[in-house]
Amino acid sequence: MEKYRILFIVNPISGFGLGWEVPYRLRRISAYRQVDYNVRFTEYSGHAKKIAEKAKEQGYTHVVAVGGDGTVNEVGTALMGSGVALGVVSLGSGNGFARHLGFSLLMTKALKQLLDGRVTDIDVVEINGRYSLNVSGFGFDAEVACFFSKMKVRGIFSYIFSVIHMWFRYPGKRFVFHIDGRTWEEDCFILSVANSSQFGNNASIAPKASLRDGLVDICILKRPKYYQIPRFLYCFMHAKLGRLPYFREIQCREAVIEGDITSAHLDGDPCQLTSPVRVKVHAGVLKIVVPKSRRGRSRYNL
Repeated sequence: MEKYRILFIVNPISGFGLGWEVPYRLRRISAYRQVDYNVRFTEYSGHAKKIAEKAKEQGYTHVVAVGGDGTVNEVGTALMGSGVALGVVSLGSGNGFARHLGFSLLMTKALKQLLDGRVTDIDVVEINGRYSLNVSGFGFDAEVACFFSKMKVRGIFSYIFSVIHMWFRYPGKRFVFHIDGRTWEEDCFILSVANSSQFGNNASIAPKASLRDGLVDICILKRPKYYQIPRFLYCFMHAKLGRLPYFREIQCREAVIEGDITSAHLDGDPCQLTSPVRVKVHAGVLKIVVPKSRRGRSRYNL
């Protein structure tokens, strides 16, 4: 990889502070001794995006987001249309985007995968002028994201607590959908807009999602009854939600959604959105490093 120039943008507080180890890990990987790379640490929310914007003008061929899905979103959206390839090293709580791509959750292994991977083009979803690489939403998932963001301790156990806490407090809402010339109203418990397949931790909300099909997946889940919860959890964790009669996954290029949107999230980070929500896909606008599968082939079934 001698011909490449790589910038690592690291969120130092991700992974309980594991981000600080990135320079040390890079020095321990012999292959990186032949690579021109630099490491920058973020200092505040939005800093990763600013660093990535400047990197496009500094001759970097690859910019690697080291952190959670929020860091990946900041870096990836800054690189859209630039020709600079995005790399991902996951250190967050869910790491849904990295899991969908097939990157290891082990830092050293993921750093090695970056050197062996190939570059391909993927889609980005626009939502009211903002951008999503992974999964965004306006229902129960948004309430969980907002509650989780206020917790002092991050991680899988805190996320599970957030899910349980909000499960008994969020009743679901009714939304109006305008998709492919059709208009209808529907009650939703989870309402997600998905570019890739999962929230994180292998919880798959969009089993059909692909990063390369030019489509966005509108995922609608009605609230499961209590006796349905065990089957729902099994399907949720095994990418089989399509088997449930109270789940729908609608693939389209554009959609307009209206309703009482008091909470929302973009790639897991809480944000403010107002109704109507306008969704559309920008096909193939972001270059990204894709790790090879175990058989040595690039994972192009994204």
